[in-house]
Amino acid sequence: MTARFGAIPAPTDRFVAGIGFASAASAGEIIALIRACLAELNLHPSQLAAIGTHMRKATSPLLLPVALYFAVPMRLLDDADLSGDVPGVADAVAAMAGPVRLHKRKSDYATCAISDCKLGFSVASFGQPVSANASIAPSTLLTSSAGP
Repeated sequence: MTARFGAIPAPTDRFVAGIGFASAASAGEIIALIRACLAELNLHPSQLAAIGTHMRKATSPLLLPVALYFAVPMRLLDDADLSGDVPGVADAVAAMAGPVRLHKRKSDYATCAISDCKLGFSVASFGQPVSANASIAPSTLLTSSAGP
C-alpha cells in the first residue's frame, strides 16, 4: 500500500494516535494501520506527538517497535485516565489528548483513532511512559530459565 502524505507540517499541527490491538497483532500491522489513518487525514507521520494505548498492554513487545518506527513516545493510560463516555480503547485514548479527528479504524487485529492535540497538550502529562524493560520482559522470561 502506498500512502500519500501532505507537506511537512508546521510544528503546531500535532496529533495523537490511540491504538488497541489483540495478541495476534504484529508491529507491522499496527504501523500500517497508523500510517493508513494518517494518510486518510492527509497528515504526515512527523505530525504525531505520541501514540497511546491501555495500560494492560504495558508488557507487549509490540509497543517499542511501533514507537521507534514513528520516533514518538508511547504512552500508557489506565481506566482512571480514560473517559467512560467514549467506547473502545483507540477512541478513548485519542480523546484524552484532544478532539478525535478520525474515529476508530480497524485492521485484522488492531484499531487506531487519531485526535488533535488540545491547546496546552503535554506528552509528559499524557498517561505514563512505557518502560523498555517491560516491553522486553516476556522474551527475557523465556530465555532466563534456559540451562547451560
